[in-house]
Amino acid sequence: MLYYYLCAAFTLISSIVSFGFSIDAILKSKKLKDHSYTNAMYAFSRSLSLVLASFIPFFYESHAFLVAVSIVMISVQFIDGIIGMIIKNTFKTIGPLLTAFGNGILLFLLFLN
Repeated sequence: MLYYYLCAAFTLISSIVSFGFSIDAILKSKKLKDHSYTNAMYAFSRSLSLVLASFIPFFYESHAFLVAVSIVMISVQFIDGIIGMIIKNTFKTIGPLLTAFGNGILLFLLFLN
């Protein structure tokens, strides 16, 4: 039970951080006169959906649902880390990759118990 809630909490925190970056993208792109604002709004809608989905395991205990949401967030963070490598930004590479790795370890521990 401990690993269930640790994995759920880590997944939720990860989704909230991702959501925060989407809000930041909206605020920064609103000043520009191009399509970046529209793209930021799409990122916002997906991030908000992931945050809402990440809350569900706390109210409805379902290992299958937690596994699904965790895998999605691990994937998002892993791909964000790859994007960080492409744009050559250490912070945007290390942070997401460590988050994906940490969430993966907790998901693995959940499977062991």
